[in-house]
Amino acid sequence: MLRDVSRSVVASLPVNEVLPEISAALAGASMTILEAPPGTGKTSLVPIALASDEWLAGAKIVVLEPRRLAARAAAHRMASLLGESVGERVGYRVRFDN
Repeated sequence: MLRDVSRSVVASLPVNEVLPEISAALAGASMTILEAPPGTGKTSLVPIALASDEWLAGAKIVVLEPRRLAARAAAHRMASLLGESVGERVGYRVRFDN
């Protein structure tokens, strides 16, 4: 799923260690709260990692960001990790943006 170049980056992110726990928590509940410092991979890695989980069954993952710039940056980062352009598997929608 991830580009080969991105695999080393992903492996170094702290959230990588708890991905199985996050997946298990979400498989048994409709939501969970993930709290971690900035730069741990919460926004860029967790949605990509969860997208292939069986319990998700092809549903969409929605990531909410408090600012337009953060939404755009997160979408571009996730698409880059996948080796794609924004608009393929990863997109974003912000108010007043065409």
